[in-house]
Amino acid sequence: LAEATERNRLLEMELDKARRDLAVRSKEAKSLHETLTEIKSNPGAFDKGDSSGKKKKLSFGRSSHRKKQQRGPSLLAAEIDMRIVKETSANETPRADACSYISAAESVAPQSLLRVHSEVSKMRTELEILHRTAAEELASLPNFAKEWVGQSVTALSAAQNESRLLREQLAIESAVRRKLSHDVQDLRGSVRVFCRPKPLQDQGPDTGNLAMTSVMSHNMLQLHRDRALPLDTDKEKLAPLSFEFDHVFRPGATQNEVFGEVEDLVLSALDGYNVCLMAYGQQGSGKTHTLMGDYAVSLAGGEDGASMAITNYGVHFLVAKQFFTISEHRRKRFQDTLTVTIVEVHNERLRDLLAGTKIGETLGQVQGGNVSGGKDGKTGKRGRKGRSRGGPEDDANAGASQHGNSTCSKPGKLEIRTTYDGDTVVQGLISVPVKSFEEICRVWQECLVERAARLAEQGICIEDYESESHVIATLQIVSTNITTGVGTVGKIQFVDLAGADLMPRRGLPPSSAGKSGSTSNKPTPFDGILSSILDDGAEYKFANRSLGTLLDVVSARCQFSRSVPYRNSTLTHLLRDSLTADTKVLLLLCVSNERSNFAETASALRFARQMRKVTVGKATKHTVSLA
Repeated sequence: LAEATERNRLLEMELDKARRDLAVRSKEAKSLHETLTEIKSNPGAFDKGDSSGKKKKLSFGRSSHRKKQQRGPSLLAAEIDMRIVKETSANETPRADACSYISAAESVAPQSLLRVHSEVSKMRTELEILHRTAAEELASLPNFAKEWVGQSVTALSAAQNESRLLREQLAIESAVRRKLSHDVQDLRGSVRVFCRPKPLQDQGPDTGNLAMTSVMSHNMLQLHRDRALPLDTDKEKLAPLSFEFDHVFRPGATQNEVFGEVEDLVLSALDGYNVCLMAYGQQGSGKTHTLMGDYAVSLAGGEDGASMAITNYGVHFLVAKQFFTISEHRRKRFQDTLTVTIVEVHNERLRDLLAGTKIGETLGQVQGGNVSGGKDGKTGKRGRKGRSRGGPEDDANAGASQHGNSTCSKPGKLEIRTTYDGDTVVQGLISVPVKSFEEICRVWQECLVERAARLAEQGICIEDYESESHVIATLQIVSTNITTGVGTVGKIQFVDLAGADLMPRRGLPPSSAGKSGSTSNKPTPFDGILSSILDDGAEYKFANRSLGTLLDVVSARCQFSRSVPYRNSTLTHLLRDSLTADTKVLLLLCVSNERSNFAETASALRFARQMRKVTVGKATKHTVSLA
């Protein structure tokens, strides 16, 4: 279209030029025609003009010059007069010469006129051709435009189809990759580790604020030690460190992207597997955001008028929503039931968040369980393999109490016990059956509002309290085939660990920590995780005691130690089933890119690398039968 427009513009310019040339030629032809007509009609005028020119030649040629001006603008007549005047004044030629000039003019004028007429005719023909060509080009432009538009639409449609096919192939390949990766992890029985770096605000070389980590690939993360040092420090000796995980999200990844990677793993609970998702990281790194989302509790109207709003749902809520969607689609073939329990560990003490809520008092059931006689859970304990279950109802409620399931009336003392089947349960914990996604949201709303009101009465800062406490939310799923009566029992644990903040070892400054021979600061085999990564000799410890015990458990599991200190902490005691066997474990590592949090980031990355070496064992499918 642009080429056709340019060609049309050039044709219009040539047409305009031809019109101007034709006008000039027409003026010349008209002038020649008038001169020739004057010569033919009054031949005596040239005789008088010649004699008077002779006379006026004697009077210094003034009359001849005036006569010449009276002849008009004819170019040919002026040329003839000038020739006659020059010849007469120079040689005093006779009248016969003047007559010869007139006859020459009479013979030259028709030839010039014919030549001009032929050129005019030729230019008119060219003008008509140009005009016709321009008209044809303009008339054909709509057809060309339709053809070009059709070709463009075809090319665009082909590109869109190709892009759609490529996206579908990429989705298929990604799904196959995730499935194969999960199958390999299931066969290995090792802990999966996904890393989610928190995006850095105002990042750029101009501001001097650079991220401490960079994502090299979908499973490789690099830690830049040189960026944590002052600008005037020699940074050539500190090369970046690389960490390999099962998956590394890009900074700024959405909640749906995170859920897409863990969806196959967590939804395997519908098939009768046990799954545990642990979010690990320092305070403010995004653990609660990843598991729960963004929520805000308002106590403006008192406890009765308090409210909570949840936005940007995390993995926990997205899993619950997907579960209810699948349950709705297969309701004609399977009967699915889901119960939820929420327990909090703060300062090694257990607290049931459902206790004291309206939904817990009306719908909650207290877990009892046939526990073993010994406190350590060894008396009467049976192995996991070959055990039988009485039915899905027993598994959904973590075992019936000795006097049957009782509706919750008053919260009792919480104790961690081991059942005769070898399961670790919290005796006295309230479990609430939920039938929709809205009920899940209601459960959390009442729990968080009740906790916020309690902390407000005690004058405790909510942010500090949350950073020091562990929250474990358990979804137990019982799916029964309506036709065969065979069902499966699965469990998903969402563990929001406390902030993995570090502090220097007691009694030692960071520069000399770890160099003293004090028995209280005796290093453990895996104290390298808590040592400084900048080679400055600093040693740290966890601000939260439970995380230190978790590190000891991970260290013992990596060394295949026969004695693992699960009971040294309430947290590890609760997570014993998840860290021992028969569970698919996923660690969601959340790290910060701030320079001020470099020590915690380095420690979290090294902890996750060690956690990835823990072998839990192959998970088994738990089936039950009502027959």
